[in-house]
Amino acid sequence: MAQTIEETTATYQQAAADVDYLEQQIADNELRTAEIEAKLPEQRARAAASIKELYLFQQSAPGLLELILSSEDFNQFITTVRYIDTIHDRNTDQIKHLASLSAELDSTKQELTLQRDVAQQKEQEALDALEEARAVRKELQEQADAIAAAEAEERARAVAVAQAAIKASNPSAAAQPAASAPAQQPEQKPTEQQAPQPEQPEQPEQEKPQENTQEQQQEQPAPAQPAAEPAQPTATFTTNSGNTAPVEVPAEDVTSVSTEPLTTNTTNSEVDEWAARIDAYLAGSPLAGYGATFAKAAATYGVDPRFSPAISCVESSKGAICFLPHNAWGWGSSSWGDWESAIYDHVAGLAGLYGGTLTLEGAQMYCPPSYQEWYSSVLAEMNSI
Repeated sequence: MAQTIEETTATYQQAAADVDYLEQQIADNELRTAEIEAKLPEQRARAAASIKELYLFQQSAPGLLELILSSEDFNQFITTVRYIDTIHDRNTDQIKHLASLSAELDSTKQELTLQRDVAQQKEQEALDALEEARAVRKELQEQADAIAAAEAEERARAVAVAQAAIKASNPSAAAQPAASAPAQQPEQKPTEQQAPQPEQPEQPEQEKPQENTQEQQQEQPAPAQPAAEPAQPTATFTTNSGNTAPVEVPAEDVTSVSTEPLTTNTTNSEVDEWAARIDAYLAGSPLAGYGATFAKAAATYGVDPRFSPAISCVESSKGAICFLPHNAWGWGSSSWGDWESAIYDHVAGLAGLYGGTLTLEGAQMYCPPSYQEWYSSVLAEMNSI
């Protein structure tokens, strides 16, 4: 479909270029026609005068024998002949020039008519090609919109599965009430079994020994500390590398993956900006300090710069739990001798096999058993970078 659009667009552009060329030729021929038509009246007058002069000259000019006899010598004879030829040639040239202008005018008008017809045909071809290109582009856009809508629905469904897994792992979390102050004991009211005690006669006040408040305070037991709440269960899934990872849900809109892949045209400042963001994300992990490597590899191969770092977090806690040396991504059975080589190879693989950015189809390829949880968790990590 994309090739069809390119072909129809190229056809339209060529037809439009042909129309422009023909319109320029038409303009040139119209200008030449106007010039010829402007010269014709004067040239017709000159030609008419030349015809008249030739006729009169032929009538009055002496014959060759008479011209020889009237000449005093041969040089005079040659001079006279040359003068006669000059007059004849000048008048003949004026007549020929008129004929040439007239023929050129007729030819130019015929060519102009033909060029207009061709231009109209080319213009119609260009319009037809343009309409075809628009129709193909519209069809392609509709298909792209349908695919995007389906992908957004699938992404939302994957995140919903992850949310359901989290909720299933801790069903009572939402229902737990907030902590409140200790309940007060209700007042005891006298009952039939508890008769009121008779009043005691008042005793005279006696001096009481001074209480040792410090000792009493020391003897008083310390207030009981609230017991630590038990850790709530966390939803997990098995990654492609065989590790267990917590299920995460992105906080942002999941209907699209916002960051486009970098390209070889990415500026150094953009690469540096992504390097700083990735370094902040990887701080304190075995991959700390490799933000520039991730960013440069992404620009080299045309990959979303967040993609590989996010996978490393889900698969190996950013390189902390590698099932093979320097393999932080659960990438087949590969191992490397250093992080830089590993990063470049992984990013190149993401470009060649997964289109350079996170998709649900790619998640099904990368982590088939738990692709929905994997997708949701990787997307959550990407959005946090």
